[in-house]
Amino acid sequence: MRGYNGRVRTAVALAVALGAVTVTTAAAAPRPHVERAQAGAVEAVFTYSYNAAAFRFIKQRLTITRDGVKSFSALLRKPPGGGLNAQPSGYFTHHRSVSVTDVDGDGEPEVVLDLYWGGAHCCWYSQLYHYMPATKHYAPLVHVWGNFGYVLADLDHDGMLELVTRDDRFSYAFASFADSRWPVRILRYDAGKLTVETAAYRSEIGRDANALWHEAMNPKRKASNQGIVAAWAADECMVGHWAVAFRAIDRLSRSGRIHGELSRVKFEQKLRGFLQRTSYL
Repeated sequence: MRGYNGRVRTAVALAVALGAVTVTTAAAAPRPHVERAQAGAVEAVFTYSYNAAAFRFIKQRLTITRDGVKSFSALLRKPPGGGLNAQPSGYFTHHRSVSVTDVDGDGEPEVVLDLYWGGAHCCWYSQLYHYMPATKHYAPLVHVWGNFGYVLADLDHDGMLELVTRDDRFSYAFASFADSRWPVRILRYDAGKLTVETAAYRSEIGRDANALWHEAMNPKRKASNQGIVAAWAADECMVGHWAVAFRAIDRLSRSGRIHGELSRVKFEQKLRGFLQRTSYL
């Protein structure tokens, strides 16, 4: 048996002789994992070990190669914002957390690493690595999604992928997290930068607003619906319907169909101020 030498044998024999042997079960060693993703000449390898006893992911390293030549390799740093412990976002659902995808449609694939920093439901974040020909190196962009992840979709069929998520700023703003809702939020990635382009996708906003409205006005709903109405109002503001939306909110609040922790006046005041601060109004 590896590691079982004469010194260990002697120590065990002495312990038996003294009647001091305690049977213990050694903690399982951290398990190493390797995730691979490739597109064309670009390959990303994400390695880490999972220490189940401490519920920690350790020695997390991302390595990117182009045509077999290493262009990037680094250990993961501490999560942004003082997160608990960076971990692969797909580990517990048995999905890969690293991908190689041409997000901006320029023919050069990006490496995307999706992570989670611990907590009840927050926070999800991504590291997007784009190739810089001048230095033949990859530069990362870190984006925190918050309580939600995202999906990639070519919404307008132009070869560029949009990153579709929710506006996490609405969490807890008008209700508990369970009763909060969030307007759709659509971002585009280009030249190493992310920009919010939600207003350009009116059909997506319309579908989202319709779903939120039906949920808020469901007569079977007894819990607060102010958080749902707030998200619906944000959608309506993005398509220029803010005046109609606020008239509807005032009318429905007076009839008791919009209800929650805030009074009618305070809800409407807070909503207007919040939408102004978050650039919906």
